[in-house]
Amino acid sequence: MILNNGEEWEADDTDIIQWQKVYPAVDVFAELAKMESWLDANPKKRKTKTGIKKFVNSWLSRAQDRGGSSPLASPTKKSLRDRSNLDDLTDVTWVEGPLKAHMINYFINKYGQAYDGDTVYREGS
Repeated sequence: MILNNGEEWEADDTDIIQWQKVYPAVDVFAELAKMESWLDANPKKRKTKTGIKKFVNSWLSRAQDRGGSSPLASPTKKSLRDRSNLDDLTDVTWVEGPLKAHMINYFINKYGQAYDGDTVYREGS
């Protein structure tokens, strides 16, 4: 995203993971792209290096409050817990055998959860 001084700012992986946890109904990557486009179109409203994260957080909070922007919409209504962006990131449904337990532990350690299509595994569960 372009800042008010012309520099480019990019969210780091840690921030994105945190936002996916805090705003489960929001497609964080899609919203970041919308923000980037909005800032490009509104040069007088571009943010400072110290204010950009507040801008992102406020935008994502509003998206969550409006019901989200998850690309996982389906004809059947699902609750947010049924599927979230963090579930997509930690999905282990493609793994079989002993590697599955390893991947579950890996995702729990890295992202705080693992999802196997039916169950969300978290540390201590």
